[in-house]
Amino acid sequence: MMKKITKEIAMTLCVIVFMAGCCFLFSGCSHNVVNYSDGVGFETTMRPDTGNFGLTFRYGKILSVTARENTEVEMTGAGKAGGGESSDSANASADGSVKVKVGKQITGYYVDAIKAGATPEQLNIYTAPNK
Repeated sequence: MMKKITKEIAMTLCVIVFMAGCCFLFSGCSHNVVNYSDGVGFETTMRPDTGNFGLTFRYGKILSVTARENTEVEMTGAGKAGGGESSDSANASADGSVKVKVGKQITGYYVDAIKAGATPEQLNIYTAPNK
């Protein structure tokens, strides 16, 4: 009898931990995500519409951006390939930079508050930078 109760408690605890993990994994707070890599990269992909799975090996500058409204991302880069008569003397270099400019972003709470009758002046208290 005691083993059955202990097993039920353990199973319930596992389900709670699993659900909490899913909540943390799949919840988002709608921030901008910028991923910049310079060098070798390995990536896996999955297309949900076709079910195709892919593996990609990349070399060079890789920029992935998931941005909300009022965001500007600029990437500049230049590559130089030095040459010679043989591959032993070949040199290559790359320069570049990434600039990210984030403007004022509005959340769903802000839009809901405006629809409920709040004025933009009332909401500026919450969106003003901390002093």
